Amino acid sequence: MHVVDLSGNEYMLQATYTIEGELNANQSISVKILSTKVNKAFIENIAEMWSIVDNSNVEYKVVYCKKKGEGKLMTVDIKGIPLFFDTLDNDRIYERHDSHMTANQAFTLIFKDTGFTFALVDAFQAVQWEGFGEGETKLETFKRALNRYGAEFRISGSTVYLERQTGRDLSVMYRHRLNASNIIQENDAEEYWTYMRGYGDYDDGEDGGWQTAKIKREYTSPLAKILGKKHAPPLKDGRRTDSDELYNVLKETVDNSLKISVTADIHDLRNQGYPIARTQLGDRVFIIDERIGLNDEVRIVNQTITKDWRGNVVDIKLTFGTESLVKRHQSNMQTAVKNINDIITGRKQVPLSALDQRVKEISEIINGNNNSVFKYTPNGVVGWNGDDPNYMTRYVGDAIGFSRDGGKTYGTAMSAELGIVADYVTTGTLDANLVRVVGGNDTTYTFIEGDYIESRGQYYRTWFGETSYADLKFQLGRGYFRVNNEAENKRLYFSDKGISTFIQGYADENPDQENSGSGVIEFFSHQYNGPQWNTGNIRGLTIFSNQGHVAIKTANRDIILDADRDVKILASRGTVTLQPRDGNRDGLNHFRFNVKDNDSAGLSDGWIQYGSPSANYGSGLRFKKSTSGRPIIYATNGNGDINSGNVQADAFIGSLEAPSDNAYALVNDRLRITSKAGYNNGSPNYRDLQAAEGSFRSIKLNTDMSGSNFYIGVSSGELRVTSNLLGDGGSYRPIRIREVILDGGGRLVHEDGSTFIQGNVDVRATRVRSGTLVPMVAREFNSSSSEELKTNIKPYEGNGLDVVCGLNIVNFDWIESPEAGRQIGVIAENSPDISSSSGKEIKINDLVMYLTKSVQELHEENNKLRGEIEHGKQSHKFNRQLFGRSSSRQSPTNRRIRNSFSRDAS
Repeated sequence: MHVVDLSGNEYMLQATYTIEGELNANQSISVKILSTKVNKAFIENIAEMWSIVDNSNVEYKVVYCKKKGEGKLMTVDIKGIPLFFDTLDNDRIYERHDSHMTANQAFTLIFKDTGFTFALVDAFQAVQWEGFGEGETKLETFKRALNRYGAEFRISGSTVYLERQTGRDLSVMYRHRLNASNIIQENDAEEYWTYMRGYGDYDDGEDGGWQTAKIKREYTSPLAKILGKKHAPPLKDGRRTDSDELYNVLKETVDNSLKISVTADIHDLRNQGYPIARTQLGDRVFIIDERIGLNDEVRIVNQTITKDWRGNVVDIKLTFGTESLVKRHQSNMQTAVKNINDIITGRKQVPLSALDQRVKEISEIINGNNNSVFKYTPNGVVGWNGDDPNYMTRYVGDAIGFSRDGGKTYGTAMSAELGIVADYVTTGTLDANLVRVVGGNDTTYTFIEGDYIESRGQYYRTWFGETSYADLKFQLGRGYFRVNNEAENKRLYFSDKGISTFIQGYADENPDQENSGSGVIEFFSHQYNGPQWNTGNIRGLTIFSNQGHVAIKTANRDIILDADRDVKILASRGTVTLQPRDGNRDGLNHFRFNVKDNDSAGLSDGWIQYGSPSANYGSGLRFKKSTSGRPIIYATNGNGDINSGNVQADAFIGSLEAPSDNAYALVNDRLRITSKAGYNNGSPNYRDLQAAEGSFRSIKLNTDMSGSNFYIGVSSGELRVTSNLLGDGGSYRPIRIREVILDGGGRLVHEDGSTFIQGNVDVRATRVRSGTLVPMVAREFNSSSSEELKTNIKPYEGNGLDVVCGLNIVNFDWIESPEAGRQIGVIAENSPDISSSSGKEIKINDLVMYLTKSVQELHEENNKLRGEIEHGKQSHKFNRQLFGRSSSRQSPTNRRIRNSFSRDAS
């Protein structure tokens, strides 16, 4: 027994130590080191992370060190765990593995680069893993793997043996007052259950949880009819995807919920001459105590052994059956990381191969056994280990056997008749030409001879939810593997070409017939080489099916096609169909790629359909492939008919063209042309519409835009309103409008039954696009003269007759209208009293008013003259009366006055 410091220096250790171990769980060593002459070489320096190697050559890593003084000397209490646990607890599997793995695959990942090897003593069924590794320590993963595969382990040197049940069936008996004392039986029904539910195959997260589990199982114990249903806490583990495995866990948990344990102090009687075999964890032994009615075969589940520095047993305590109440909280493996932080690995041993390590270990066992006992009897030679009589050898005339249970059974033996029998064999080269290996019976066996291996077995399996009985034969020989289903006549071949399947006895089993199997995975394949596939003579991978489908399916993850170049999908006679959300969306929601049977191959239209292919309802896109003309894409109905579908989009980029003569824009309210921003959150920016012609029922102002004016623009011509023939012989049509506003201030408007022609200076009637004035003809011209429109009103005090008499009346011809003939009028420039402000026109209203004023003046003068005449008449009458003279004799003055009166009278 010795210790090793961090630099690899070894020191002899003289101390009493206790090794405590639990079945399929933790092991530890406790040592109290006294300050003896041997121990003084290191006692002051020993600390955590040193190593201890016991008398059985098992290495432990120190995880606890307590130094204290006792009298004048120092004592040190240390605790350690086996190097195996420390190594796995300080290594991790970072990758996540979600796959169906055998026990060999799982434990290979766990033991990789650890310096330890493992041996699968028994066969274990493969299980489906979800989240294997994913950053957890290898010790945590190892513990989970033991649970998933139902395995137990034991450590021997650097090899870990995995078995369905460790230990041996011994004929050892522990009896009260013989070799056992203080025997205590404990029964615990505090957590005894008869019913349990389990939930598996679900995703954790906000949208997941055990409520959405795809697998739900329950188990009811037969004792529930007697004791009633006692519900265990439900098992919730989304990583479990095997229904049968989940059920088995439920059953095991319920059936083992009643805890029964027996503890005892064991007395080693070998020093008294009793060669009683030493037991190990997992061994099945008998324990008897008549006082408590105990006489059962039990299993050792916990063992505490105290030894002195020479390796002699000082004390043994055993726990049988299930874990004791005191130890139950330690039943699961506790990782050292929960007690210690930042553990530093000690000296690393140079790794050896599995064979070299086994040779080393077996050599150490043989050379290190200094306490062997041999006995010669008529039945042969018997030898056993003086420390543990369970390990024994028996030699007889025709056989030699090695036993681990005191001669009860010989797991490893050689017989002249039966050959070699071994639980497991570690070997270098095994020449099968000289060996024939046979095991099992007619239907379940393994056979090895020469270059041929054959194995047959049966089991129930659940494959995609369907449970069936499998009778399989595995064959290895002639350069390929073959797996044969004896019940269903199916074969699976593995060769250098790939993996292929055949129907047993069918004609297509001819190995010379290419692709003759029902399914083939061809490696190094040249099936898709050549210019058609844009490749040269390159090896590839081909998956082929003769009559059935080729399917790739994942239950909970993605399928990814990742190509550096092209991904090509071919359908020789049918369609290419995509079915998204087929499992969680009602209805037939298929995307189907197809081609239409047009008149020629060069005119074949491509077609993408969405909807229900069987009912032909849905929508699609049809692509026109033409050797002449332009390519066209049609929106179609579910049958792919041209011009049968609609297109709706947020934006269309490019030109629009009518399929024939007309194009229709279908709207319920307005057709809007905007900037590329479109609706723009309710603030569209409108753009122009430019066309050669437009036919509208009406045109109105866009009130969504700023401003209140409506513009019709022409470049240099005219705005004309005609019949629908337009410029091609169209006659002009009326414009009905309430008001016309002319550029520069003119206005034409109709209000309250009246039509107004307005101008800021004057309103003129001229020739078209000319300043030449033309006549205006109307039934009546009215000039506005209301007092409501006037101010500063005063009587006119001028002489209108003077103005009129001052006008120079002339005859003239219009220069631009000689055809109008001889005219009479005035010259505006010479008639300032009636001319306009420009001096080019005369103001008719002023002329009329001057004429009116002249008439008024003449009328006033005429009335005055009448008064004078009347007065003359009276004077004449008076004179006649006075003078009585005839007119012939009157004077000229009297004669004029008389004539004037006569005119007035007339």
